[in-house]
Amino acid sequence: MEIRYRREIRHNYLIIKMDGCEEDYEMRMAEENCVGGFLPFLVKESGDGKEFYYEITSRQPLSRMAERRPMSGEELRHLILGIAGAVTEMEKFLLSEGNILLEPDYIYIEPQNYTVSLCFVPGYGGDFPAALGKLMEYLLGKVSHDDRGGVVLAYELFQATRQENYGIRDLLRILYQPDHENRELEETDFSSWEDAEERRPPRGLPEAEKSAQKRRGLFERFKKKKEEEIPWQAMFPEDRDERIAEPEPDYQSKPLQEEDTALLQNRPGRAERRLVSLSGDEEIEIPYFPFLLGKQEGLVDHVVARDTVSRLHARIDRENGAYTVTDLNSTNGVRVDGRLLQTNETVPLPVGSEIYLADAGFLFL
Repeated sequence: MEIRYRREIRHNYLIIKMDGCEEDYEMRMAEENCVGGFLPFLVKESGDGKEFYYEITSRQPLSRMAERRPMSGEELRHLILGIAGAVTEMEKFLLSEGNILLEPDYIYIEPQNYTVSLCFVPGYGGDFPAALGKLMEYLLGKVSHDDRGGVVLAYELFQATRQENYGIRDLLRILYQPDHENRELEETDFSSWEDAEERRPPRGLPEAEKSAQKRRGLFERFKKKKEEEIPWQAMFPEDRDERIAEPEPDYQSKPLQEEDTALLQNRPGRAERRLVSLSGDEEIEIPYFPFLLGKQEGLVDHVVARDTVSRLHARIDRENGAYTVTDLNSTNGVRVDGRLLQTNETVPLPVGSEIYLADAGFLFL
C-alpha cells in the first residue's frame, strides 16, 4: 500500500495505491454510494494496480489536531460518535469494517465542528477491533489532563476495548452514562475497574449468531433492539441518496463549546523571525516553532483574517538552524518564491523568501 497526496485546482486528495487489488462488490459500493461518515471516494486505474482518491479538502488528520493541542472530553465524544455513525452506515451497504484505515494520520476532522470522516480502503483487510483498541490507547495520552471528565472518559473507553468480544455499543454505553460528566478524577479507583471487568460474566452468543457475525462483521450483533431508545441513533439518517461528492452528514451529540478551546496565541517569547506583508499592512512576529498560520482562532498561533485562507493553512518549523514551511491541506495553497506546494508538502524556507498563503503575500525575515 502506497500513500501520497495531490492538489488539483481547488481540491486536495489523499491517494492510496493498492497493488493487485481486483474490483469487487465493496469497491463498487463505496465508489457509487455516499456512505455517511467516510471520505468521498473515487477509483482510478494505475499501470499495475488501482488508486483510491479521497477528497480531504478543508479537513485535517486527527494526528495533527491532537498534536497541536490536547483534546477535550467533548471532542473525544464527537470522535467516538463519528466512528460509531460510520460503522452503522456501512452496515447498510454490506461493507466490512476491516477495510477501515483507523489510524490517526487517516482519520480526518473538520476543524470548525469536529465532524469525523474515515478512510475506507477496499482490500485492506485489517483487524478493526484491534485497530480501535490501539486508537483508544493513542487517545488516552492526547486528552487534556485539565479536563478531568475527559481523562476518565478516555480511560473507560480504553478499558472497554480491552475486553474480549467488545462492540461499539459498549463504547456508546460509556458515552451516555448519566453521571459520567460529573465524576471527579480523584474519586475514581482505576485499579478496581480491571478487577470488576474480570468478574463480569462472559457474554456468549448462539452458534447461529456467531456464524452471522463472521459474515456481517463484529458490530452486527450490537444493532439496536426495537424497544430500546438510544439517543445517538437518531443522528444517523436512514435514507441517503446523495452522491459521494456531497458533504458528509454531521454526527454530533451537541455543539462544541467555544470556551473549551484554549487560545494558542500570546505565548511569551521574543520574536526570532517575522512575516512582513507585501502590502505593508501587517507584520507577524514568530517567537517560537512550530508556528501555525490560518484563520481559525484557537487552532493557530496567528490568525490571518482572509476568506481565502484556510482554517489551518501552513506551519513554519525550525530544525538544525534551518527553516521549513508545510502546507496543511489548505484549499488555496502555499507558494514559496513562486512555487506552489503540494498538499502536506514541506519545503525549505530560507530567510528572505517570498511566501504566499492563498493571496496573502509575505516576506520571511
